[in-house]
Amino acid sequence: MSICPDFYDRFACRAGDCRHSCCRGWEIDVDSESDEYYKVVPGELGDKLRRSISRDAEGAHFVLTGDGRCPFLRPDGLCELIVELGEDALCDICALHPRFYEDLGDTELCGLGLSCEAVCTLLLESGEPLRFFDDESGETLTMRELLSLLGLEAAPASLRFDGEKPSAAFLARMAETEAIDDNWAGELAALTNGLPGLRLNTGPRYDRVLQYLLYRQLERAADAGMEKLLRYAREGTAFVAAWDAAEGFDPEHLRRFSEQIEYSTENVDILLNL
Repeated sequence: MSICPDFYDRFACRAGDCRHSCCRGWEIDVDSESDEYYKVVPGELGDKLRRSISRDAEGAHFVLTGDGRCPFLRPDGLCELIVELGEDALCDICALHPRFYEDLGDTELCGLGLSCEAVCTLLLESGEPLRFFDDESGETLTMRELLSLLGLEAAPASLRFDGEKPSAAFLARMAETEAIDDNWAGELAALTNGLPGLRLNTGPRYDRVLQYLLYRQLERAADAGMEKLLRYAREGTAFVAAWDAAEGFDPEHLRRFSEQIEYSTENVDILLNL
């Protein structure tokens, strides 16, 4: 059985129109099958491929440019490999991103990562409650129904954002996380300092954020427990809502939170263990 969020099938990469390309600032691993294929690509592109891949004990990866870009990211924001060879030429991580798949026993949870601006827009643009599609039954499920299906429990009130500000303990933990870039510390300090004067909004938008942040971490339920996961989701939503209250609603605030936290196991662990 596979579960996916209600916006999953509507995702489309913005390619050259994306302001935050996933081809910048991230290490790009090359799976073994793609690595073997790249070794035999002919012509100038093949030569460039072989110059642009480094191999070590952990496997192969693209050598990023001095400013942290994939060597195949063109100035127009398009991928040189797709343009020249087609989408089938992408290595697994590039073909997969921003999708994720997690196994919970007999159930596969499918989703889209929130470090992608297109995904944040899809999640936030709807004013309807977040729902999930069950491909086995063909039914759509609320978050509460999904948790029940998975044998997990959560009080209905805990699945809605109540407008409470992020706690001092959470903000302190945020300061302990490894920064994604040089701007993060200043952004966090500015938000923390301005927090006392803010009034946070509530409503379906932030309920969707809370439930999706929870969904993203359900694979950890057996080890961390639902109490920690629910607190993480509530505090993360409060952080995003506070940023919106300080600077005006912007999907970039959610994207930025995800980029900083959700793609680092260590950073998620720091926030889970308040």
